[in-house]
Amino acid sequence: MLPGNNTCCGFRSSAGDVRVLFDLSIVPHALGGVSRYLLSVAGALLEAADQFGVDFVPLDVPAAHPGVPGPEMDCLLLETPFYLKIPFFRRIPIRKRCEERSRADRLRKIAGGKAVFQHSGVQPEYPAGSISVITMYDLSALEYPQWYTKETVLFAEKEARLIDSGSSVMAISEWTRQRVIDYFGLPPERVFSAGGAADGIFAPGTPSCEVMKNIDLEPGGYLLHVGNFVPRKNIPFLLDVYSMSREKGIDIPLVLVGAGGWGDVEVDEGPGVRVLRNISDRDMLELYRGARALLCPSYFEGLGLPVLEAFACGTPVISSNATALADTVGNNGIMLDPADHQAWVNEITALEEPERVDELRSMSGAAQRKNWQDIARGICGFYRKIAGS
Repeated sequence: MLPGNNTCCGFRSSAGDVRVLFDLSIVPHALGGVSRYLLSVAGALLEAADQFGVDFVPLDVPAAHPGVPGPEMDCLLLETPFYLKIPFFRRIPIRKRCEERSRADRLRKIAGGKAVFQHSGVQPEYPAGSISVITMYDLSALEYPQWYTKETVLFAEKEARLIDSGSSVMAISEWTRQRVIDYFGLPPERVFSAGGAADGIFAPGTPSCEVMKNIDLEPGGYLLHVGNFVPRKNIPFLLDVYSMSREKGIDIPLVLVGAGGWGDVEVDEGPGVRVLRNISDRDMLELYRGARALLCPSYFEGLGLPVLEAFACGTPVISSNATALADTVGNNGIMLDPADHQAWVNEITALEEPERVDELRSMSGAAQRKNWQDIARGICGFYRKIAGS
């Protein structure tokens, strides 16, 4: 990720005739894939925007994450109002949500006239006269609200009202794009599929002996799941099929890597189960390289970033065939029904055969790979199109 000091005076935007304010205020609170996706997109846009006549401005609203450091990127800051800095007195404006209610007007002052405002998931407010673009990861909070906190569902409903009132949409995959078009009844030209990529750090190679030793794992001697512990990841099912596979003779650990979660998902270390939290990108690379296979049984994914990272490392993938995963995995991995216990047990136990692992590794290595610069070029074209219309 691009380093930055998160100060207005340190920020330098690109130069261009289409100004874009790209809100990154969600990153300090976002778990896993959302923050990785946004920072990767923003970093690539900073590098590519000049070539396409786009004045790209990463934006942070510190008041949206009080007491938590901002994104690890140089951003233009929306200044926090003075009344939030006064002890005791600030309780009144906080209770009345004065800062949130005033954001649109304050954003308008730094937008510099008509601009594209890219929502990433913190506030629905945007500067008057700007062109609103919603970043759509998936529609699960609208379609399955029982999986989410009340606050997340309320925000998704606010985003839906913005889309109904004219906001354009940048979807993170073609599957999500089509789902948005169908759900909202939008004309296709209002919804753009940005797609995703694995960061350049992810590549095939021999896993680091030092990292494997520190984590107490053997290269090729564990199964891997990457994702936060939330309902749509189908983790109770994964633990069940792993337990059934152990009864069939599988004798390697299941390693679950996540940063946190919510809902009624309980993930505790048990027989053969390891839980790793807050793993660095460098160690994550080694975990992919050393895994016998990535297991991804999700009910609902808007893209499936861990699958792309596993493919980039040549790691075998066994995945659900649900939602966007069917497109992301394609012919480069094994796809199974996310409710079929026996099918998953059969594929997991088959990993005891080296020939089967080699076959899946070959499939994974054949996956076509995009980079974030490819993604950024497409997004810049979308910005110019909607600004021109």
